[in-house]
Amino acid sequence: MDTDYQSFLERYAFLAWVILLALSIITGLLVVEWTENKRFQENQRRSVVEQLSTIRARLEGQLNAELLLARSIITEVVTNTDITKDRFFKIAEHFMEASHHIINIGLAKGTVLTFVYPEKGNEEAIGLDYKKIAAQWPAVKRAIEERKTVVAGPLNLLQGGIGIIGRTPIYIGSADSDIKEYFGILSVVINMPSLYEAAGLENKNSLLKIAIRGKDGLGFQGGVFYGPEELFESDAILMEVTLPGGTWLMAATPVNGWKTNSPIITYYRIIAMAVGLFILTLLFIQKREMNNRKKAEAGRKELISKLQEALSEVNKLSGLLPICSHCKKIRDDKGYWNQIESYIQEHSNAEFSHSICQDCAKKHYPEFDIYDEDETKG
Repeated sequence: MDTDYQSFLERYAFLAWVILLALSIITGLLVVEWTENKRFQENQRRSVVEQLSTIRARLEGQLNAELLLARSIITEVVTNTDITKDRFFKIAEHFMEASHHIINIGLAKGTVLTFVYPEKGNEEAIGLDYKKIAAQWPAVKRAIEERKTVVAGPLNLLQGGIGIIGRTPIYIGSADSDIKEYFGILSVVINMPSLYEAAGLENKNSLLKIAIRGKDGLGFQGGVFYGPEELFESDAILMEVTLPGGTWLMAATPVNGWKTNSPIITYYRIIAMAVGLFILTLLFIQKREMNNRKKAEAGRKELISKLQEALSEVNKLSGLLPICSHCKKIRDDKGYWNQIESYIQEHSNAEFSHSICQDCAKKHYPEFDIYDEDETKG
């Protein structure tokens, strides 16, 4: 194979190896990055779900615990429809001491608010008829018609602040009768900021951005009352909060938004580059060693060639040479007769300079004294 062509093939074969190496590393890195990013994104969402589940459990637990306190008061009212203000206050005081978030407890006979505990600060609310309060009557009416607790709000309270009102209708009648007569409503007002804090929504170190909608327990159909509304239009984690007679809907994302790339991708890239450079260095070293071996092999072949050539020249002068016994010409391998000096010069590195020996000088040039007596003896 032609040496230049072989060198061309070797050069491009090395380049092909380098390109193949680069493609392999890039392909492998892309697969690793895709797998790692997918794992990272799944873990990110799983983490948000876990954190939001904890907040939801606290929120439901705190809220339902407060509303359940009111059921004992309802039992007292059902057994004693002529309950007095003092009796109501005594029972309400007992439950207020056990509560963490209840602002006040009210009893309405019919639709008119009759008692409110504590009375101080709520004097203006006593005697209000729910039917005449447009903002509150729909929720009261729903509670009466559905015969179950209905949560209204959050809303601005008449006595100040923001709260939700859990209203439970009271029906009276004999235990063995399916017919119950509407008596009134027990309302429990719960402080929302206090409830948020207890649930962990106000934690400044929280890793979540949270929004809640479902005013009046209407779920997705209800208005947003906590956090940014646009959160419901993003790729947020959604979770329902179960309330008596309704639901809220929570939406959550990481506080700095969803991250698409895993933070350790950079390390994978560095490792891939290091491995690629290491393998490339090995290839260059191997190529260089191969070139050194090729040069040595070429030198060895050249030396052998020269030795063979020299040996061939020596061999040309070895063995029997046909030489004329008279004129001393030598016959070459082609059958031509050559002067002896021409033949030797052609087949060796020897060169000739012509002179004349003593005997020939005396024979052919007797008139000249070419050699003196001492040289003749020597």
